[in-house]
Amino acid sequence: MRHLLTKILIVFLTIIGIVILVGEIINVHIYFPLSVSENNKIPYHRMQSVRLATIISFVYFGIRYLVWNTVKMYPIQFLNIILKSLAVSSLFVYYTFQMELREYWFVLFFFVVAIILHLSSRPEIKKIFKHK
Repeated sequence: MRHLLTKILIVFLTIIGIVILVGEIINVHIYFPLSVSENNKIPYHRMQSVRLATIISFVYFGIRYLVWNTVKMYPIQFLNIILKSLAVSSLFVYYTFQMELREYWFVLFFFVVAIILHLSSRPEIKKIFKHK
């Protein structure tokens, strides 16, 4: 059941990503969850969240490479790290900018998705290593 939920979430996020990319190609600025920017600008707090999530992920993978450079990661683990970074950075930025409570659902959504991905990826990894 959790693998089906994981696949549904990944398909959902992939479709949203494709819609956002197509929107950029036709000069329509869309940000999650399919909100069209009225003044051709993505809200500053959202951009800061993504910026910090990228930096957190880079630091994590840099340290991981330096410490465990031979340990391989699976794509679902990569997505999990990115989403956890996005949730943590969004929480920090939203709190710092004193955003309205309705903006925090974005943080909650990505925390929930990251937890589901985390739980889904763990048994798969154990199964793969047991077969070798």
